Amino acid sequence: MTAGTVLRNEWRLLMADRALRIVLGLFAVLLIYALANGVVWMRFQERIVETVQTGNVERASAIEQELAAIENGAEPASRFSDPRAPNVLGGARGSHTAVLTPGPLTALAVGQSDLLPYYYDVNIYTNESSFQQNGEVENPLNLMVGRFDLAFVVIYLLPLLVLALSYNVLSEEREQGTLGLTLSQPVSARGVVVAKLGFRALLVVGMVLAGSLLGALVTGGFGSPGRVLLWCATVVIYALFWFVLAAWVNSLRRSSAWNATVLVGAWLVLVVVLPAAINIASGLLHPLPSRVQMVTAQREASNDAVNRRSELLARYLEDHPEMAEGVVADEPGLGALAWAATDAVNRRLEEVTGEHDARRARQVALVRRYRFLSPALLAQEVLVDAAGTGDARYSGFQSEVRAFAERWRGFFVPAILAGEQMDASVLPRLPRFSLADEGSADVARRAAVPLAVLGGLLLLVGAGAGVGLARVRGAD
Repeated sequence: MTAGTVLRNEWRLLMADRALRIVLGLFAVLLIYALANGVVWMRFQERIVETVQTGNVERASAIEQELAAIENGAEPASRFSDPRAPNVLGGARGSHTAVLTPGPLTALAVGQSDLLPYYYDVNIYTNESSFQQNGEVENPLNLMVGRFDLAFVVIYLLPLLVLALSYNVLSEEREQGTLGLTLSQPVSARGVVVAKLGFRALLVVGMVLAGSLLGALVTGGFGSPGRVLLWCATVVIYALFWFVLAAWVNSLRRSSAWNATVLVGAWLVLVVVLPAAINIASGLLHPLPSRVQMVTAQREASNDAVNRRSELLARYLEDHPEMAEGVVADEPGLGALAWAATDAVNRRLEEVTGEHDARRARQVALVRRYRFLSPALLAQEVLVDAAGTGDARYSGFQSEVRAFAERWRGFFVPAILAGEQMDASVLPRLPRFSLADEGSADVARRAAVPLAVLGGLLLLVGAGAGVGLARVRGAD
């Protein structure tokens, strides 16, 4: 009996089993739905990004036209929105929106893109509270459960399909009394199981990879071939882990019902229980401060700053002597006083958010420390990172926005303190946001450890399966 004969027999058996045909068809439908859902979300983000970028252009054009009209003798529409005032031009009216475009494979893994903001309005009043808010209105249930995307299908549903196709590859032969006949041929139990599981792996993994490549093709993901390759490698290794786990359980020479129970229990522990327990433990051990605390701190700091503006201005100039030139000590302008109060509020918020960020970092560190216990967590980490929707990319974006906000303030604050007026000539010199996005090499370096551990788990379980199958005899 050759491997080709085994493969042909397996194809006939699978096609004759109506339940398995239904399961495979349902899985294919779920793949298509997950891919369509991801594409819809990515297109939504792209429309938002286009609208925001158009708003930047329109806002700048309107300010330029008003400044030109004022220079020609017209009066500003309102003295509170006079674009010649640096606190107006650098404030909300003249703000510039920093944008993070969707990740290369967002359609495959929504990841953090529906939780973390991907654009920020940056002006002189941008502070730490700006980074704790999401401007999009979203269904809380969607945010809690997560979107149904291809990554969800791979992490949660793919193992169940693998186990449904593989839990009885050897035990069924024994229960039907055909194992002895099969092994009387010049073939080993290991060869039979490898051929059977190899055929199933080609079928299942091929379906997932075809859906993944189709999604990358439709959304332009092939512009980042390194990310596509990393995604496909992770899918293959993760799927093979569950196949070799099924082979190992089959090698224990127990009944099909026992195999199914053990494998479903393994899925429940490794995919559901352990990840949930790690996340719950991180929240209990390092709870985040209440958002109410930040709002209260901001309100208290604002009230205190209004009453101490002159004192705060003097302290600000002591801390920033390079900005003291042009400020009249006896009669500081309202803009300078207002900025001193704003800076005091910002400092107080930095203290509050500093504690929030420290606890958040400890939560992440705990999850990263124990993620090696679950192949699902390892695979998910690599998949969302490859898609460009992981924590690392959004953290980098926030860091770039913070740096841009500093440059924006550095441009306008000296003019505010000196009581200067702006004109159209300053517009070309305004800071511009430019994101230095991460490359595929950066993603590959982060993915090296979790992918290596996942591969190690595959080899370890595979070795156990190989040893167990070598002991199987026809008389068992």
